[in-house]
Amino acid sequence: MISLSQSMGYAVLALAQMDPLGRELVLAADVAEAANIPKPYLAKVLARLQAAGIVSGKRGQGGGLRLTRPASAITLIEVADAIEGEGWRTACLLGIPGCSEGKPCPMHDYWGAARAEIAARLQSTTLDRVRDFTEAGWKMPETA
Repeated sequence: MISLSQSMGYAVLALAQMDPLGRELVLAADVAEAANIPKPYLAKVLARLQAAGIVSGKRGQGGGLRLTRPASAITLIEVADAIEGEGWRTACLLGIPGCSEGKPCPMHDYWGAARAEIAARLQSTTLDRVRDFTEAGWKMPETA
């Protein structure tokens, strides 16, 4: 089965390292270390999250990143849209250009139903629920 990109996984793990109430600033370097995310990759992910208004940043001395709202108010579908773009919701499972309601591929109906179920689950899952997994030690695996 198809999954969302590794960038989505990085985003979720990075966001889970931030203060759930959005009050405290955290350094990107600390997030990268805690979640085992390469710093250059994390910078790209954080830029997308900032552009979507999910996190805000403050530069300079005493700077850092924080959630723009409490973790309980940020859904994983917002994160997916920020990282993947909204096109992930309509993309063909087989990657066939032009697949649509009018010209469906063989997997179109199945994927439409599955995608709707995935979107509903992402919509109902908030970032605060993800924190339980990261606090239990979930992070990206070490790379060689």
